Amino acid sequence: MNLSMNLDAVREKFEQSAFDYDGLIPRLIPHYREQHDLILQLIPFETNANIKVLDLGAGTGILSAMILQAFPQANVTAFDMAGNMLKICQTNLSDFRERLTLQQGNFAEDDFGSGYDLVVSGLAIHHLDDAGKHKLFHKLFHSMNAGGILLIRDIVTGATPKLTEQYEKLWRQYMKANGEDDAAWFQNYLKEDIPSSVEEQTKWLAEAGFADAACHWRYLNFAIFGGVIPR
Repeated sequence: MNLSMNLDAVREKFEQSAFDYDGLIPRLIPHYREQHDLILQLIPFETNANIKVLDLGAGTGILSAMILQAFPQANVTAFDMAGNMLKICQTNLSDFRERLTLQQGNFAEDDFGSGYDLVVSGLAIHHLDDAGKHKLFHKLFHSMNAGGILLIRDIVTGATPKLTEQYEKLWRQYMKANGEDDAAWFQNYLKEDIPSSVEEQTKWLAEAGFADAACHWRYLNFAIFGGVIPR
């Protein structure tokens, strides 16, 4: 399956699952809400800062909502390929509509703007292959202001195949313990997702020009990582 076909399948899946997404995702992702807290703590700006933010693969708007609430002068562009996700995002974030822009598109190919002080992405970039991630990281670097920060929360592989296998086994146990069909979810994952290791992705971020490219948090095959635009 080529990348464009894969992204079409991903978009269709999220169009269908949009209305149950927020209730479902904590049953699939370990320490999901913990990750939210850390992402907020990693944002270095003062709470009254007038910052321009991009939420890449915004989904139903959970990261956008956190940022809009924590930074009352922030303006957020919520970018997602699934129209149904953006409809729910619009509803969920109706209190912030004056500071929110919704944009539907494929971030691998479409223009998502520039001049950003902060870019966040939650569980989205793993839909791109290695070459797609390389290209996106360069694109993000050129879309951000000096001193800007990139924070990515995503599913990743282990540093070795043996570690990947171990992490995936424990992940499946987590989903099963939450009443989910771990076999079905794991098959979807194998069919649609193209995760890369944190080690590779932080290296690619550094190659794209990001400073302090590093992993900030990790649990099994989930991680928060990113970098900073040098001043």
